Amino acid sequence: MEQVRNRIRVQRPKNYKKRLVSLRCFFLVELCYLTLRRCDVCMNCKKSSSTIRMHGQVLNNHDQSVPTSLRIMWKWWQFCCILLCLCAMTSCQRSVLDMPILVQFVRIFRNWGLGAFGRTGADEKYLQLARDAGKLQEVIPDHVPFPCNVTVGRSSEVPDSVHKLRPGDIDVIGAIGDSITAGAGIFATSVFHILVDNRGVTAAAGGQGTWRQYLTIPNILKEYNPNLIGYALGDSIVPNEASQLIVAESGAFSEDMPYMAEVLVTRIKRHPKIDLQKQWKFISIMIGSNDFCSDICWVPSPWSVVDKHKAKMLQVLRTLRDNLPRTFVALIPPPHLGVLADGSQGRLPLTCYFTQNTECGCMIGLAHKRFRPMYDNIIRRWQEIDMEIATYPEFQRDDFVVVGQPVIMDLTVPRASNGYADLTYLSVDCFHISQKANAWYALGLWENLFQPVGAKMTKLSDDPPSEKFYCPTEERPYLATMLNSRKQND
Repeated sequence: MEQVRNRIRVQRPKNYKKRLVSLRCFFLVELCYLTLRRCDVCMNCKKSSSTIRMHGQVLNNHDQSVPTSLRIMWKWWQFCCILLCLCAMTSCQRSVLDMPILVQFVRIFRNWGLGAFGRTGADEKYLQLARDAGKLQEVIPDHVPFPCNVTVGRSSEVPDSVHKLRPGDIDVIGAIGDSITAGAGIFATSVFHILVDNRGVTAAAGGQGTWRQYLTIPNILKEYNPNLIGYALGDSIVPNEASQLIVAESGAFSEDMPYMAEVLVTRIKRHPKIDLQKQWKFISIMIGSNDFCSDICWVPSPWSVVDKHKAKMLQVLRTLRDNLPRTFVALIPPPHLGVLADGSQGRLPLTCYFTQNTECGCMIGLAHKRFRPMYDNIIRRWQEIDMEIATYPEFQRDDFVVVGQPVIMDLTVPRASNGYADLTYLSVDCFHISQKANAWYALGLWENLFQPVGAKMTKLSDDPPSEKFYCPTEERPYLATMLNSRKQND
């Protein structure tokens, strides 16, 4: 196999990635410059490019003659310039933004972004826009009862073994991941809204509202245990209090997971309401989409990302195992992004062609199309690695277990009546997913948690939630592990 991989490795010159990154940085910096030049035209300033820095003063000198619309345009161009410059700096990998002294600045900038673009998960104006676009699940009326009998969902005594863990026994929930778990652009109706993390409604980690409005794993668990701790409360970035124990970060790569694990462990240990030794914890992990979209086509040996991911995942799971007793880890392999690339061949809005190529250039960009078969195989191997690691004996203990949940491994985007991808399941950028899709994902993940190991579904059901809501039974009341799956099958 290694010989085969070596033959199909992309032969690129040394420093190939650095060269391309440098070109990208140069392009973005040039774009910043052109943006400022555009400001010259908009403001009718008779100054040369050498006086661009003084335009703030020039504008003030002509406030009386400049229409309000142009002043607003000027502000937006200023913002775009700043954003593009930040993109240029961060695209160059090692940059001035890596200095510890500027971490606080980046945090302030991101918090400002939440305010500037609106908290789309809390503002009724934005929620209505998303609702009108069909991006939200149907609200379940109050007269419709919760589908399951919650009285038997919590053990009479706290179980000593994770193999006898019922949903109501879970007291703490946390998550590690990327933009899918962070909730980037779930309610987005504008491309700018993609920058807002709607953490409160993500399938695996959001606890905003109730299951009637937003179907999520925490909102389902709250029906069994109203005292659940750790779920995200609403739109936020990781440092915000509303993020709680959800440390997923938009744009995260596999190599970022060990740091996330350390942050999560620290937060749990310092939480005043968590009894580390007594309470059961549920941690979900999903990572990989950004590695496939933004990294796999830049490395000289694409297959190497799989081995690196395996090492990082083992490091993360060992960190959790050694620091968090009484923990159930749901390891969720990422979806196969070949589906996204294939779906982009349909009738997409013009905006989506730009956003998809920007956010997932490795899988969708024409420049890398000839490598797609290899990338598809790498993604499949990545998924297999996640499922294999979940079976390692070192992660199968009475007080700690890792279980692979392959519910979205073979994910496909539902089709609309015209035969093309149903865009109501996707965010405005046609890359991230909508709240409607998160509810669909949560429903499948919930069922996956109880399906026996080795017999779990790898694709979401097409049935509506009201017809497919899974309930634990007397025969299978526990979250499935390798051990209790074997016993139940005997």
